[in-house]
Amino acid sequence: MPGVEIGKRTRRILEDLAERIIPSGGMDYPGARDIGLVDRLLELTGNFPRRLWAVKILAWMWELSPILFLRFKLLTSMTPEQQVEYLESWEKSRLMVRRWSLVGLKAIFMAVFYNEPLVWGKIGFEPGKCYEQVQGGKLNG
Repeated sequence: MPGVEIGKRTRRILEDLAERIIPSGGMDYPGARDIGLVDRLLELTGNFPRRLWAVKILAWMWELSPILFLRFKLLTSMTPEQQVEYLESWEKSRLMVRRWSLVGLKAIFMAVFYNEPLVWGKIGFEPGKCYEQVQGGKLNG
């Protein structure tokens, strides 16, 4: 992607995280890989160097976090099952900062995911429909 500088390793970290949070291969719904979520995230942040820098820092924080919590492995060195287990441990942690960190990561990926027209059709979202109903008086009472 032109103009967006991100290393292969950083991309892999983001792809692994996105795939564990929004798995691909479902019959009815697309996943992170199906819509190219990491590419879309980089498109949205690529024009803003500070945002892109923040995404890189976020990726590497997650890559190194297992070492800080005594797993003695990098996130990308884990199997997909171990990655899911690790992220679930953050979700169920007694430490609020760990739970909030995972919520923040999910929010970033979900914001990009639900901004995709392919996803809109699957969840029944029609752009502008609510606005049209308000203008037509259909939602006023």
